[in-house]
Formats: sequence, C-alpha cells, structure tokens
Amino acid sequence: MPPARSAFARLRQLLQDVPAPPGLDPVDLHLGESRLGTLAADTAPLADPDGWTRYPRPGGTPALRAAYQGWLARRFGVRRALADGTLAVEPTPGTKQALAVALAQAVRRHRGPGTPAVVLPNPFYPTYLAATEEAGARPVFYTLDDPADPGPLTAALAAAGGRAAAVIVCNPGNPRGEILPAAALTATAEAAAAAGALLLVDECYTDLSSGPPPPGYLSLYGTGAAAPGPFLVLHSLSKRSQAPGLRSGFAAGDAATVADYARYNHLCGVSTPLPLCDLAAALWSDDTHVDRARRALAANWDTADTLLAGVPGYRRPDAGFFLWLPAGDDETTARRLWRDHALTAMPGRYLAADEPGGGNPGAGHLRIALVHDRPVMRQALGRLRDALTPARARP
Repeated sequence: MPPARSAFARLRQLLQDVPAPPGLDPVDLHLGESRLGTLAADTAPLADPDGWTRYPRPGGTPALRAAYQGWLARRFGVRRALADGTLAVEPTPGTKQALAVALAQAVRRHRGPGTPAVVLPNPFYPTYLAATEEAGARPVFYTLDDPADPGPLTAALAAAGGRAAAVIVCNPGNPRGEILPAAALTATAEAAAAAGALLLVDECYTDLSSGPPPPGYLSLYGTGAAAPGPFLVLHSLSKRSQAPGLRSGFAAGDAATVADYARYNHLCGVSTPLPLCDLAAALWSDDTHVDRARRALAANWDTADTLLAGVPGYRRPDAGFFLWLPAGDDETTARRLWRDHALTAMPGRYLAADEPGGGNPGAGHLRIALVHDRPVMRQALGRLRDALTPARARP
C-alpha cells in the first residue's frame, strides 16, 4: 500500500483546475476549524516576554496539570483514580503528535510473528492511517455502522490473527459523529486487552454533542469496567475551545503508558511553552465558553435541519460539527460545489480506505463542516441545498 496522502492535499489537487464562480464569497466547509466563538481566555500573558525566554517545563506547570485533573473529575468523575495514581495525565502538543508517538511505541513493543497490526476505524481521521504506516504496521479496518455493535471491531481483531499492537477508537466519531454507548466501550476495551493491544481513544469531540454528554472511556472507571489493559485517551483544546492554533492537549491513561509517552516527549518531543500553559489552564478550568460554543453549534444544526430537510440522506449527527452527507460521486460533486457555488467540501473517499473486497465506505459521501457563525452557515447551507436538490423539493 502506498503511503497515505493528506486528504487536504488530495482536495487541493481535485480543485486546482476549477475556477470559483464570480460574485460569490467562497466558504470553506471542508475543514474542522471552528469559528463558533472567540478565544475565551485572557491572552495578555502571551505578550509577556519573560515566559518566552525560558525553556518550557517538561510535563507542564502545576497549574496546567491541576486544570486537566479538575476537568477530568468534573466531566468523568475520576477524582479517586487521579488521587491514587492509577490514572495519569501528560500534556501533548495537540492530538496528532501524541497519537503518532503512542502508536509507534506500541508497534515497537509488540511481540509476535509477522508485521504488527493496528486496528482502526474506516472512515477515519487521516492521521490514524498515516501514523500506522509510518510506524511500519499493517492497518486492519473496521466500520461501525451501528455504534452499539462492537462486532466489526472484534472481527477485525480476528482478521489480524487475534493479536494487535494497538486498537484506535474515535468517540464521538469523525467524520460521522456517532457516539459509542458505555457497553460498546467496555466490550472494545476487553477485546483490545485480549489481543494484547494498546487502546487509543480519541475523544476530541466529546464536548460537542447534540444531546447529553457522551460516556467517555474514563467514565467507565465509576463502574469498574475500565482499564483491563493499557490505554491512552486523548483530549484537545482544538475543538473544545476552538483553539487549534495553540496545539495544546493532553493524554490520560494508565500510569505506565502515560509514563512511556512522557519519557519520549520530554527527551525527543515538544513541551508546552510557559505562556501557553497559563492560557491552556484557564481554558480547561472554564466550561462556560464550551456551553456557548455548543449552543452556537446547535443553532447551526437547527439551520441545517430546516434548509437541508429535502436533501436525500440528510441526518443530524449525535455529536461534532461534521455533516456526513450522501452525494453520489463525491469527487464530482465536490468539484461542482466549488465551480458553481464557491463551497469547498471534503470527498468522503479521502477519509477512508479501500476495503479488501472492493469499495470504500467513504465514497459517495461529503464531509461538511458547520463551523462558521450562523449568518455564514445559513448562506452556505442554502447554496448547498440549491446544489443538491431540485427546486420543487426545497422548503
């Protein structure tokens, strides 16, 4: 299999010879870069030169670590596990680097015949496949059409020979916005442990649900069902606080796995600059800005419910700000949306891999990001409706 190309590079190539229509302001709907609010923290410390003239502190500042722990306790009820050290935390420069490093470490530690396998969802966040290939591992895919049924994941582990270096779970999902219930998370953790695999849980969208907060993996601590094997749960300010430029997140997991990641990152990676530690601590300590962003996102989904009601296959997801929309030939439709309506949309096939028996679970879909303020989204979704429905079907 050739190395994975960036979905965004593929989209640029797809549209490079397609002119935008005159008279329309372009709207980017292909990128999950939220414009649902402004940065909800005092940025004055970023202008203080003292913090930038000092080396970052490996492991972050005490205030930043306390902010992580406070949020985990509020959100998942894991105060006791944090206090007794069975659950550990470590800053990360976003999610991408942490996932790639942890996965490479798991592949390197794996013992067994043949090329180590990594079990990952399909469709997926592109870094999952890129990191698997860079680590020299063999990807084995599963598709959860029913998030309550972990059968496809256990079947993928069987296809991997019953052993794997790592199992990757995205909950809530990107790009489809599905939420795994607690029972499915428990079954997944048990299956990963039985396969000797590190469980990597990407929960970057956990604060962007349409209904009640999703049951994160760490919520299982309260039931005694969590941590049958090594695991790492990843969180980030990119989606929660609309601050992807900070490249600031953290990993939580069993003490040994977190220590392995921390050791690598302290020696070979990137520590969080002191001014960013202060800013990140303020954001993790405040939930009001998250509530505001969720209300703004809900308003966008309400607009989509109204404007896209007549679009075949429209479905409001359970979480996140991505619409996963059936669209015929996704590449052809993406070109047409740009050419005729000045809208960029991500072809679903760029977020998925071809299956061994043929087909691609992302083909025939578009990923649409509802990340702009409501006036912009109303205009963009109106254009999208006009592009995908005949006039007689429009409300």
